[in-house]
Amino acid sequence: MKPQLGLSLVVLAVLSVPPAWSQTGSDQSQSGSTDQSQSGSTDQSQSGSTDQSQSSSTDQSQSGSTNQSPNGSTDQPQPSSPGPQVAYTHPEQLPPLTLLNEVTANTGIRLSLLTGILSNYNSYGGSTGSYWQNLGMLGGGLDITQFRPTMMWDFNYTGGISTSKLTLPHTSTYLSMHQNGRVNFLWQLAPRWQLAVNDNYVYTDDPFEPYLTVEGVPTFNNPNPVIYIPQAVNESNMGSMTLTYQMGARDSVDFTGGESFQRWFNSALSGNNSYTYSGGSNYQHTFSARFSAGGGYSFTALDYGHGLSRSGIQGMIGFVTYQLSPSISISGFAGPEYTASKDIVPTFCFPGYGCFGYHAVHEAQWSVAEGATFGWSRTRNALRVGFRHQNSDGGGLLGTVRLYQINGAYRRSMAQHWNFTAGISYNNSLAISQYHPNGFNRALEGTVNLNRNISEAWNATVYYAVIHSYQNYYTPVPVALLANGVGITLRYSWGHSLGR
Repeated sequence: MKPQLGLSLVVLAVLSVPPAWSQTGSDQSQSGSTDQSQSGSTDQSQSGSTDQSQSSSTDQSQSGSTNQSPNGSTDQPQPSSPGPQVAYTHPEQLPPLTLLNEVTANTGIRLSLLTGILSNYNSYGGSTGSYWQNLGMLGGGLDITQFRPTMMWDFNYTGGISTSKLTLPHTSTYLSMHQNGRVNFLWQLAPRWQLAVNDNYVYTDDPFEPYLTVEGVPTFNNPNPVIYIPQAVNESNMGSMTLTYQMGARDSVDFTGGESFQRWFNSALSGNNSYTYSGGSNYQHTFSARFSAGGGYSFTALDYGHGLSRSGIQGMIGFVTYQLSPSISISGFAGPEYTASKDIVPTFCFPGYGCFGYHAVHEAQWSVAEGATFGWSRTRNALRVGFRHQNSDGGGLLGTVRLYQINGAYRRSMAQHWNFTAGISYNNSLAISQYHPNGFNRALEGTVNLNRNISEAWNATVYYAVIHSYQNYYTPVPVALLANGVGITLRYSWGHSLGR
């Protein structure tokens, strides 16, 4: 009897002790692990069901092996609270990459390759001064555009090399670099405030580059391309900034500022670089859906040759815009201008010996600035004609000029992939400062452009440009200048969206 009683007590003692083995058979008491019976370890029943505790953590063995239930299902290991944490077990727990998405959302990128040739003919005062210039171009470009809820910006850059050959005696083929950059920025600062910034930079030896667009809206900061200088590299930049405040549903006021310059390299002429700085403010009131009017003040500072000639132009301009019909609109501006100039001129000049001594000459004058524009547009056609008369930038060879200009442009969509544009401009510029007394330039300029979209990526353009001018700043006596050329360009572009 005693042996049977002793065996019963041993069995009762064993059953009364809590099990200390894990389901894999590893003894966690020796490894220093914490008893997980109270922290919610998984209790495997005979039927194979898993009893989840409040924390739903799974008991980890020493080896980190996966727990196998009696029915063959696999339970993924989960970390216990004191030990290292297993990150990103489920896809929904992955980081959303919000930083990358914010940068690339609503962003597009476009890469392009460009090649082309230009052949132009120049004639000075007769056949003895005539020659041909053949220009070949090769380059590539990058364009990035992004739209945000309150902001839009666009960046474009095109660069490459050009090879030029003249038929003049003792000339050879030479290489040069051409660049073109553009930046546009629009920001809605507040519900009533908007900031717009624009800048365009050009560096090229293409003599027709400044004249391919001969028509535009007259502004006090728009460089006037009245000077044609062949065999030279032209570097120019035009930047502007406009801050607009919407006072109400019908009233707005804007504050403007700008700068521009034109520089010439490899030119036999001297003192032909010009710099322009401007600022002003305008107020506009919308009387109806068709009619609006306003006025403003502008100041333009012109500098030629770094101080050889300087002018300040102040203007009080009023303007109106009227929409005659959905396809026809007219606009005009007029107001007084006050121009003050300071020129450094020689004191004594002797033929054959040069000039000696220099002194400053100050001049001031009042004038009237006026201009008008007529616009007509339909689905496939558009026409714009305008004129202006005002004191303006005449380039470093003429200085400040009194400009009379008539221009026009026509655009037509000929077919699904064809576009035709043409422009013509007549400029009459008369120097009004002592920097170049009695200097003038009368020029007739025209361009014809035919564009073909070969495919979504390929585009071809053929254009013809002509300039016929009569001037007296290039030679001691007035001469006629004739320049015309034909150009062909081929462009390949590939675009892609960076957003997800």
